[in-house]
Amino acid sequence: MRILQARFVGRAMMSFAALFLGVSPGIAQKGAPAGGGTTAPSPGKGTPTPTPSPSPVPTTQGQAPANTPQTPRPIWVSGKVMMYDGGAPPESVTIELACSANSVKPEGYTDSHGSFSFNLGQNNGVFADASTDDFSDLGLPGLSSSSNNGFGAGPGGAANANSDTAYWDCELRARLPGYRSDTVSLAGRRMLDTPDVGVILLYPIAKIQGLITSATSIQAPKDARKAYEKGVKALKKHKTDEAEQDFRKAVQIYPRHAEAWLALGKILEQREHDPEARAAYASALAADSKFVYPYQQLYQMALREQNWKDLEKNTADLLRLDPFEFPVAYYFNALAHLELKEYDAAEKSAQQAVEADRKQSNPKTRYLLGAIQIQRQNWTGAAENLRAYLKAVPNAADKAQVEKTLGQLDQQISRVQTASHDSAGQQ
Repeated sequence: MRILQARFVGRAMMSFAALFLGVSPGIAQKGAPAGGGTTAPSPGKGTPTPTPSPSPVPTTQGQAPANTPQTPRPIWVSGKVMMYDGGAPPESVTIELACSANSVKPEGYTDSHGSFSFNLGQNNGVFADASTDDFSDLGLPGLSSSSNNGFGAGPGGAANANSDTAYWDCELRARLPGYRSDTVSLAGRRMLDTPDVGVILLYPIAKIQGLITSATSIQAPKDARKAYEKGVKALKKHKTDEAEQDFRKAVQIYPRHAEAWLALGKILEQREHDPEARAAYASALAADSKFVYPYQQLYQMALREQNWKDLEKNTADLLRLDPFEFPVAYYFNALAHLELKEYDAAEKSAQQAVEADRKQSNPKTRYLLGAIQIQRQNWTGAAENLRAYLKAVPNAADKAQVEKTLGQLDQQISRVQTASHDSAGQQ
C-alpha cells in the first residue's frame, strides 16, 4: 500500500514551482508606499469583488459655468466594513475619502451590520474631527499635508478640471479607533458605474508590530526629507535617473531613512541590479527593522529566483510583524515550505492562507493546500480542496489536469476504504 501511495503522489503533482509561480504576489495585498516605483512582480490591488447590478443613481448637478473650476459630480457608492475575522464591527464606522496627500474627509457611516451607502462629495451628515487630518497611513511616507508634492489637487481643485475624474486619485477607507483599515481605490470609477466597492477590512493595531511608515524616516533632517520628496516627484514624472540620485542623496545625508532606501532598492530592482537592490533593502531594515515593505520586496525577489529558504524566511518575518495586511504572504510561505519538503509547516501556512483570503481573491490557496495534503497522504482533504478550487475557477486553464488528479484521488480513497474495511473484517 505504501509503494502504491508513493507512486500516486509522484503522478498526481509534478513541479509545484511551475504551477504556483504564475500567481502574482500582489493578490489581496496592499501595495508598497508611493515613491518606490514599480517592480516585477509588483504589489497591487486584489481581484475586484463581484458586484450586483447597478442601482439607480441620483441625478447630477447642473453644468458648471465655463472658465470656472468644476465641482465633482456626485458618485453613488456602497459597500461593507468587516473585521479581519469576518465579523461585523463592534460599532458604527466612519468611512473616509482620502485624496492624494492633502485631503482626508469623512463621507458617511456604516449601519449596525457594517454596510454603508452614500454619495461622494455631498454633505452626508458627517462631521470632521481632529483625526481627519492624519496623513500617516495614506501610503505616502515622508510627505507633509501642507503640499501636494506633485500628486495633484484633491476633488474640486484646479488639477481636477474634468469633474468625471475628480476622484480617480482617491481611496475609501474605514476609521475605527484601535484598528487599521484596508483601502479601496476609486481610480477609473465614473458616475454610472456599479456602486458596490466591495468589502473594507479592519485589523486590530494591538496585534500588529510592523509599520507601513518608517518611524526612523519621520525623524530625518530637513535636507534628507527634501531630497526624498524631490525623488518622489521625479518618479511621478517618470524621471527615474533623477529620482535615483535624489534617493541616494537622502540616504547619504541620513543613512537611517528607511523609506529612501526602499525607494532606491525598487529602482535598482527594476533595472535588474538585484545585488544592489537587495543591499538597499537590507539597509532599509537595518535602519528600521519593523518597516514591513522591504520584507515584501525581498520575498518577491526570492520567489523569482526560486530561492525557497529566503522566501520562507522573508515571508515569515513579514507575517510575524503584520499577520493581517499581507495575506498572500501565507501562500508563498506555504509554497516555500512545500518546496523544502517541510510538509507539516507547509500545511499550516496553507491553512492560514485559506483563512486569510476572506475576499477569496486567490483561489490557488485551495489548490496549494490540496497539493500539500497529497504529499501528506491526506487524500480526502486534498480532494475537498481541489474541488473547492475548481468550484471557484470553473474554467481554470489547468482544469483537465486537476480533474485527472481528482479521479486518481477518488480511486485512492476507495482503495484505502476497502483496505480498512477488509482489515476490520479480519479482526
